[in-house]
Amino acid sequence: MKVWKILSPKILAEEERPDVISSPTQAKVKITKVLISYPEIREYNGTSGNKHPRVPGMFAVGVVAEAGPECVKVEKNARVYINGTRPCGECADCRKGKKENCAFPKISGVNTDGYLRDFVIAEEEDLFPLPPSVNDKEALYAGVISLCENVVDRLDVPKGTHVAVIGAGETGNILSQLLIYHQAVPVLIDRDENKLETASKCGIYYTLKADENLAKNLSEITGGRMAEACVYTAFCGITPDLPFELTAVRGKVIYAGLEFPEIGVKLKSALDKKLTVTGTTDEFAQISAAINLLVNKAVDFSPFLSDEENAADLAEVFAAKAEQLEKEKRLTPTILNMI
Repeated sequence: MKVWKILSPKILAEEERPDVISSPTQAKVKITKVLISYPEIREYNGTSGNKHPRVPGMFAVGVVAEAGPECVKVEKNARVYINGTRPCGECADCRKGKKENCAFPKISGVNTDGYLRDFVIAEEEDLFPLPPSVNDKEALYAGVISLCENVVDRLDVPKGTHVAVIGAGETGNILSQLLIYHQAVPVLIDRDENKLETASKCGIYYTLKADENLAKNLSEITGGRMAEACVYTAFCGITPDLPFELTAVRGKVIYAGLEFPEIGVKLKSALDKKLTVTGTTDEFAQISAAINLLVNKAVDFSPFLSDEENAADLAEVFAAKAEQLEKEKRLTPTILNMI
């Protein structure tokens, strides 16, 4: 089995590892596509703070090459989404059997090895069969959808509630579309007018530029009440204090992402407004729901599916993405074709 791992900042190496099924509930999966975005490139740049060496790759899809004798939901040649987040098995909730509430989940490519490889041996419980109507590129975003569904559950807002979403990247765009699907009213906020224009094309009606008129414009949309909840998405490049300004008294603020850079906030305004502040940083509990949403075409992925590269060009792709992140302080996702 070939794996590609980051040995140290900007050093990507290929390695051979054994790939033998060791449990009757395991399957061997041929990786077909991997999504490359912020976590992988921050790891490559050495800015993530994680230890090296590390095999990157948080989100992947593949085809089952071999299934163990006790596998019941996957069989040979089945297309699958491979769960990138697993419970740690050691925290208090895991020991109580409440793995969905794991305090320290293991995230592929972040604090455990990821899926940048040709094959992976996986437990059947981490494999999710893909219906024919869901293509591989769309399926790569099942983890992001699952994260966003966790956010929606955590918000628990009535229909018609205004929710400010800060950051119009992939997570903010998808979350806003899902909030509409759940009959809330998202207001998507970003500095980048191109991202806001893309969001409008995806059916997101309220988009606001993060400028000096933001609070006034949001007040007009909400009838002077401001947002009843606010979600700040990781790596959006906007001050993390902004949710406290935009959220109404006794509202909810959620910081959402599978990984975060080092950030700090000034809590006084949040305390003065009696805001509830929390974070959502995992996606494993909602994968099945995410695949159902993909089947139902609840999200328009068209802006995120165009950039695809071949695994043969791995070194060049990582170097180019690293340069983009360093120069532009932003990153567009890339789908790696591993076949």
